[in-house]
Amino acid sequence: MDTLEIQKGNICTVTLTFKDEDGDVYDLTAKTVFFTMKDPDDFEADDDDAIITKDITSHTDPTNGITTLTLSATQTDVAVGRYKCDLRLYDEGSVQINTSTFFANVVEVVTKRTS
Repeated sequence: MDTLEIQKGNICTVTLTFKDEDGDVYDLTAKTVFFTMKDPDDFEADDDDAIITKDITSHTDPTNGITTLTLSATQTDVAVGRYKCDLRLYDEGSVQINTSTFFANVVEVVTKRTS
């Protein structure tokens, strides 16, 4: 995945497709996708200090490996900066796949008024 740009305090929606090393899609039926965004210096063995976590259990097109990551405005209301992220595909207690680490840039928005 390329760098993800998140506008601070705005909803962020990203469509994701999970494929194996041969390019075949993973069937996401009954699987959970975990998204985690952490400080780049967070090397803890758990996700307790993660900036954002999201569990995805309902998928857009599970048999074709497609799901949607949707972060609420509240979830994205974090400090502006660069964070490390990944996704984990999980099935009934056994890890299937972690993506490569990618980065998210949380950027400030210019317009802030609501009326």
